[in-house]
Amino acid sequence: MPTTTSGVYWDSQGPCDGPPVLLLEGYTGQLIGWREEFCTMLTDKGLRVLRMDNRDIGLSRHEPEGTTYTIADMANDVREVIDSADIDQVTIVGQSMGGLIAQHVALNHPEVVAGLVLFYTTPTRMDINENVFEGDILIPRTRDEAIEFFLEGNRNTMSPAYGYDESAQRQLAGQMYDRAPDQSGIPRQREAIRQMPDLTERLPEITVPAALIHGKDDLLISHQGTMRLWHQLPHAELHLYPGLGHEIARALWSDFAEIITRTTRRSLNATTPH
Repeated sequence: MPTTTSGVYWDSQGPCDGPPVLLLEGYTGQLIGWREEFCTMLTDKGLRVLRMDNRDIGLSRHEPEGTTYTIADMANDVREVIDSADIDQVTIVGQSMGGLIAQHVALNHPEVVAGLVLFYTTPTRMDINENVFEGDILIPRTRDEAIEFFLEGNRNTMSPAYGYDESAQRQLAGQMYDRAPDQSGIPRQREAIRQMPDLTERLPEITVPAALIHGKDDLLISHQGTMRLWHQLPHAELHLYPGLGHEIARALWSDFAEIITRTTRRSLNATTPH
C-alpha cells in the first residue's frame, strides 16, 4: 500500500471515482482502528475511503528520540497524503486527536478540505481530561502486555448505554501489536496534544459543511468541546448522544455512516458550481 515521500502510510478502498473521505485516528490509534466492517458501510454507499497512520504510530515513520512536533505538523502529513492520493478535495473524518488534526488541516490547508466530520474532539485543551497528560506512559515489552495496557486505557472510553465488547477490543489490540509493535512514539504524540493552541477564535474561518458527534458520557474529552465547535462553525450540524463514551460504538455505526455520507454529499453540493 502507498507511503508518502516523508514516510506516512495510507490505504484506500472503495470506488476510485467515489467521493473521497479520509479517516483520521486518535491518540495512539492505528488506522485499523477504523474497522473494516465500518469502512465497508461507507464504500457500500459509494464513497472512496482512505485511512492513514499518524506519524509515530503503525506503519508510518517513527521520529527519532528527542524529536518534537505539533498538531499542525501532523496536519501537514494529512495534506501530503491527500496529494499522494491525487485528490483535489476530501471530506476529513477525525476522531479525538484526529479531530484536532482535522481542524488544523481545514484552517491551514482549506483548499483541500470539502467537509468535516468530527467525533468527540475540541478546539482547546481545556476540555481534555488532565489525567491524559499525567504520569509515565508504559511502553509494552510483549504482545500480552500490549493487549493488557490497551484494555486498561480502553475501559475509560466505554459507553454506559452501549456496553463494552472486551473480546473485540482484545482482538484489535492484538492486531495492532502484530501489525506494528513499536509504541515508542506515543509520548511524542501526547506532547503534541499538550502543546496544542486554542483554535476557538479561528473556527469561523472554516466554512465547509461539518457534522459534530459527541457522547454526553465521554470521560476523556468533555462534550463541551463539541459545543464550542458548534457555536463557532457556521455550517455545522450537531449530534449529541446520551450514554455514549469516547468511542465509535458499534451499535451506532449505521447512524455514523449515514452522517458521514450525508456530510460528504453536502460537501459535494457546496463545491459544485451551479
